[in-house]
Amino acid sequence: MTERRKPKNVKQAMLDHYGHIAPVFFDTMFFPLAAMNFSYEDIERVVREAQQRGDDMMALVRTACASDAMYNMMVDEYKTNFTALLGGRCLPVADHLAAHSSDVETADDFDTDRAIELTVRVVMHAYARGLGQTDNGISKFRQPTLFRLLLDAMNVLLCDEAADFSDCDEDLSEMFLKVCRTEHNFSVMTDEMDRTHGEIIDK
Repeated sequence: MTERRKPKNVKQAMLDHYGHIAPVFFDTMFFPLAAMNFSYEDIERVVREAQQRGDDMMALVRTACASDAMYNMMVDEYKTNFTALLGGRCLPVADHLAAHSSDVETADDFDTDRAIELTVRVVMHAYARGLGQTDNGISKFRQPTLFRLLLDAMNVLLCDEAADFSDCDEDLSEMFLKVCRTEHNFSVMTDEMDRTHGEIIDK
C-alpha cells in the first residue's frame, strides 16, 4: 500500500478537501451523463434551459441523468464511495463488481466505444481537477497514478471480475489488454487518452 492510500492519509485528504468534492464531482460528471442520454444538440438545449431556470450544478446533473432511476443509481454510488473514503478506504475493483455485476443487464444497444471514451474522459478530468485542488494548484500528472486509475476503470467497465495481473510480468500494455479484452477496445482507450490529455493541456 502506498503512503497516500493509507487510511489515515485518505481520511486527512477528505477532511482537507471536503467542501470541494461535490462541486468537482458534479462538474466532472455532467457531460458524460448527458452524453449517455442526449445528442450534442440536446445537451446544448438542456444547458440553456437550465441556465434560464437558474439551476445549480446538482440540478443540472439530475437533468443529465434523464430519469429518476439513473439519478438515484448515481447518488447511491456517490454515497457508497464517499462513505468509504471518509473511513479511509478506497473501494477495490472486486467490491464494485460484486455490488453491480449480478443485477445489471447488458443492453443490446450498448455502445462499448462510447462507454470507453466517456470513462477515460471522466477519469482523466477528475484526476486533473483533483490535482487542481492541491495547495499550489500546479501538481503534474503522475503517469503511474493515472494508469492505475484507468486500469481499475476499464476493469469495472469491461470485465466481470477483478483482473489478475500475475501473468503480465508488470508489462503495462499486457495489463491494459487484459482489462480492455480486445485490441480494438485498447485502441479506443488510448486514442481517447491522447485526445483528452490534449484537451486538458489546452485549458
